[in-house]
Amino acid sequence: MLLPKKYQEFLPLREVFLDRLFRSRAIPGPLPDKIVPVGHRGTMTYAPENTIAAHETAYQMGARCIEFDVRCTQDGHFIVFHDHDADRTTSGCGNVENLTLAEIQKFDAGSYKGEAFKGERVPTLRDALRNVKGRFAVDIDFKAGPKHSAEMLDEILEEEGFMNDGSPLVTIFARHNHFALLRSLAPKHALRPHYLGRRHARKMVKEHEIEIMGLRRYVFSFAAARNIRAHGLHLFSNTMSDEEHNDYEISYASAAKAGSLFIQTDFIDHLVQYLKSIDRLETRVLGRDYLPIEPTTPKTSGLDLPAGP
Repeated sequence: MLLPKKYQEFLPLREVFLDRLFRSRAIPGPLPDKIVPVGHRGTMTYAPENTIAAHETAYQMGARCIEFDVRCTQDGHFIVFHDHDADRTTSGCGNVENLTLAEIQKFDAGSYKGEAFKGERVPTLRDALRNVKGRFAVDIDFKAGPKHSAEMLDEILEEEGFMNDGSPLVTIFARHNHFALLRSLAPKHALRPHYLGRRHARKMVKEHEIEIMGLRRYVFSFAAARNIRAHGLHLFSNTMSDEEHNDYEISYASAAKAGSLFIQTDFIDHLVQYLKSIDRLETRVLGRDYLPIEPTTPKTSGLDLPAGP
């Protein structure tokens, strides 16, 4: 789909022009046979975001990768939490970086989404990794942390067994303003920057051995996707901005046509059904080499969760 006019300022004009040129051309290399559906914050549509309940609901709906927002507490614990402040999604208030883990875990993180989720707590990154291990690949969206965040994340992933043979893939989303803080994680870990242009993509591959790159929906173009794939990178597409306008199938179809290996969504049920309809749904979990790993016996949290719509 052509980049919307109101978002064309986010990419160089040359790439907006190239989108018109390349939108009907083949993407370099063979398209992935299957596409991994990624649950944004678990599933923030059908359960309280970034909670164990959201992860379980997403799994039941068919997600095989989960995005975690991660930030650090005052006493040095990474938790799975999106906002800077606690008040939107919990019964508490205050800046997360000024609260201890013990204080945060007293908050109810589920009631805002309905009585069925009352008492849900904010999980630590370790809690969330242990719960999903063997069932999901993981995308860590790094929000905030101390100067030694890269070392902390590396230690957690090592200790939780996510670097062992046969363990699920973990990608780590590093925004432009966080890349210097996290760059030491690559290539040991799959660091995932966003696409910021052809030169940036080339630099990421050459200097940092990046393997995967994200493409935001509001700056989506086939020219950008072509450049990502031409550099030998896996494509991780985000579809949320179109979903706000109910353009589900348009978003999913263009992301699939562009060669995405991962598509992230707030409506995991819609995406799973679409991928089934084109026979490209990945039902297995990918490992560090981006290939399916041997399945393990599914683990369940024991939660009594409401069914999705």
